[in-house]
Amino acid sequence: SREMAADMAVPFVVFAKPPVPGKAKTRLAAKIGPEAACRLAEAFLFDTLTSASQCQQLAPVLSTTEDGMPQGAFSADAIPPGSAFPRWLQPDGDLGARIEAMFITGLEQSRAVICSGADSPGRHPDRLREVIEALESGADAVLGPTEDGGYDLVALTRCEVGLFAELPWSQPTTFEATKARFEERGLQVHVLGFWWDVDEGEDLERLKQLLSEDVARAPATARALQALGL
Repeated sequence: SREMAADMAVPFVVFAKPPVPGKAKTRLAAKIGPEAACRLAEAFLFDTLTSASQCQQLAPVLSTTEDGMPQGAFSADAIPPGSAFPRWLQPDGDLGARIEAMFITGLEQSRAVICSGADSPGRHPDRLREVIEALESGADAVLGPTEDGGYDLVALTRCEVGLFAELPWSQPTTFEATKARFEERGLQVHVLGFWWDVDEGEDLERLKQLLSEDVARAPATARALQALGL
């Protein structure tokens, strides 16, 4: 059996830089302004880390850039106060090189690792549970596709060097190219249902609708939206 013991929680590695007005969520900022977009980026990260920490089989980790490593780099609006999430430094290189480095680091200490962005608040807890169940059932890889052609999370039980090399990033083909690469390398891939990233104004409207029906999905984001009058 490949059961994951509860005391061996799977690293849930969230990729995030400290949000800075003008650099955070730039497409959203074009619609709502840089300060508001930055505040939402903080809330998205807060909710992503919180939802992962509520799943006892996951151990949240913050994967960040050099500027995110100092203790005070992220505000209390971005990281739940009192939480001591480990921070793993992203190396230089494209997104593929950074994802690969996090998997190699994590798989040295755990039999599976999940990497996630912080742009998809409001995911149902069942989405994370399905990842764990797929890994326990023998999948080597799990991909969570997003409607823009990318993915909001990826999980692996093994990662050879070069697995993510020269894939098309931020393209409508990112998910399909990654899935094809995994299959070429002999990985058994489990695919989740579609989710979406909050990048554009219409994505924000959709998120507000979701939270009006179930605020528990992303409480910090709901509070930020209210405080910003959005």
